Amino acid sequence: MAVIELPNWAVPNSASPAFMDFGAVLRPSTGAALLRVDRLGSRYKLTLGFPPFDDADQGRVIVSRLIRAKRMGLRIEVPLLAPQVIEDAIVDGAGQAGTTLRLRGLFPRRVVREGYWLSVEKADGQHFLHNVADESIADATGKVALPLSEMLRWPFADGARVHLVRPMIEGLIDGNEQAWSISVEKFTHIEFTVEEAA
Repeated sequence: MAVIELPNWAVPNSASPAFMDFGAVLRPSTGAALLRVDRLGSRYKLTLGFPPFDDADQGRVIVSRLIRAKRMGLRIEVPLLAPQVIEDAIVDGAGQAGTTLRLRGLFPRRVVREGYWLSVEKADGQHFLHNVADESIADATGKVALPLSEMLRWPFADGARVHLVRPMIEGLIDGNEQAWSISVEKFTHIEFTVEEAA
């Protein structure tokens, strides 16, 4: 089933990202030290607000797509603080796990900065959002091992696309309802949260 994407003209004017931690802290009753337990599954969610749509056709399109996205899922570009001056890459080697992602296809000596966002696209088109944990430099062949801020949630195939220019978040619209408001001026106001499903 295809996920819903919003039109290119639907650009948010606010974004509130959140990290959903699936790990836990064990608190022994005997006074021993706290123990952090990391588990697979930590992911992101993103609340997006849009400026009022003063074009009735645009408002109708957005509402229609968000209603369908409740059952089909939504894929949307992650708003960045500044453009990431970098090109897209591909996964270098199958079956990777843990907090390191090996890539190839970057320009030689390309710097990938701490805090950059990327999404890895599975063969079926699903995106997984990740954050770069430390600055890394590609070697002379364009390969790099990127440390990630969270664990990989999927053993991506060799050659899977990695989106660094326009990272995407893909998931489900949060909550049991989708609401929007229409002002006296007939502007449509929309805000929603998308949470990664896997």
